Amino acid sequence: MKSNSTNLPKCENCAIRATALFGELETRHLDKARALRSAQVSYTTGEYLYHEGDIPTRAFTVYKGWVTLFKNLRNGDRQILRFALPGDFLCYKVGKNKHIDHSAIAVSDVTLCAFPIDRFREVISELPELSFALSSITETTIKRCHTALTTIASHPAETKVAYLLLSLYIREMSLLRQSTDRIPFPITQEDIADALGLTAIHVNRVFQSLRKKNLIVCKNRSLQVPDREALANVAKISLPELEQLMLGV
Repeated sequence: MKSNSTNLPKCENCAIRATALFGELETRHLDKARALRSAQVSYTTGEYLYHEGDIPTRAFTVYKGWVTLFKNLRNGDRQILRFALPGDFLCYKVGKNKHIDHSAIAVSDVTLCAFPIDRFREVISELPELSFALSSITETTIKRCHTALTTIASHPAETKVAYLLLSLYIREMSLLRQSTDRIPFPITQEDIADALGLTAIHVNRVFQSLRKKNLIVCKNRSLQVPDREALANVAKISLPELEQLMLGV
């Protein structure tokens, strides 16, 4: 892990601000909010951000890269809770139990904005708008998780995989500045299996089926979706509904 506390990017010019915590704040509040940030920290692929059971002293906004949040189960399996992308807010705890109930690992090289939790709580009392922003981003995350859980629980494997791929594709595409229809895709089929409660072999079969239908192109750690509408049909959700859920549009 590397840490940088000087020459940090300005929040008002941040490429991910619209999808991040401070996206809900008016420009006049950004200076006070930016003062909360103590550093930008970087992790390389495979490094842990934190472990289940830790008592965190900092919360994070993902600035660049992908993070996997997961729990190790008693039988030795791993349950991936979600994949965190730029703009996601991690590790903020409230209430009496200060321990984190999951682990987080970088699945690509990642950069995060770090916020000391004690100072964060102090500023919330001074800046009520920050509390609203926190509630808003938490609500968005919960809605995404609830919709994903409904899909996982009630549909076959192809629908589950299609939903996960398209939701990640939509979110990452919205962050890319260059003209492209291909996103970086650092997670593996084993990761997808652990997220959806499937076997890696089953996920591989679904990938082959989606490729044959020309619904996805996944190679060299990148993902392309030639026809979003068609993949949304497989995912059993309308494309506008999924875009609204992922992007808030």
